Amino acid sequence: MTLDEKIKMLNDYAIAWYSSSQADYIHEATFRAQGFGKFADRCKEEAEEELEEAIKCTERIVALGGQPVFGCVEQPIFCEIKDLLKDWDDGFREQKGVEELEKVAASLTDDSITRKLVESFVECESDHRAWVAKHLGIIEKIGYDNYLIEQLGD
Repeated sequence: MTLDEKIKMLNDYAIAWYSSSQADYIHEATFRAQGFGKFADRCKEEAEEELEEAIKCTERIVALGGQPVFGCVEQPIFCEIKDLLKDWDDGFREQKGVEELEKVAASLTDDSITRKLVESFVECESDHRAWVAKHLGIIEKIGYDNYLIEQLGD
């Protein structure tokens, strides 16, 4: 991967994560206002994690001598927890995010710093995918209404 390709890739990731972070902060506020504090806390954790990933991308771009770019990826906003969980799950399936990140990491044989950065993204995305699968499984077992009861409170 050339330097210009790395910088473009990191800018693309940064833009996506800045956008996702903003959407997750909106989801946090939405679900907290509905009384689903536990799920809102998870949305906040996701927002903070994605913001941190975006910042790391931007810092790496600068360290490589590149120019960070500004952008936004349109994000859907959901008012139902089940719809957000389904969207996250669909994103994992359609975009193959973890698998693509693994391929990118493997291709960075000449840049151990960027490779380790991308590998850390793989770990975070894998954890998020596992969490979503677990919660979709819980909904399937106990039903959506019972799941919502579990998400009430702080």
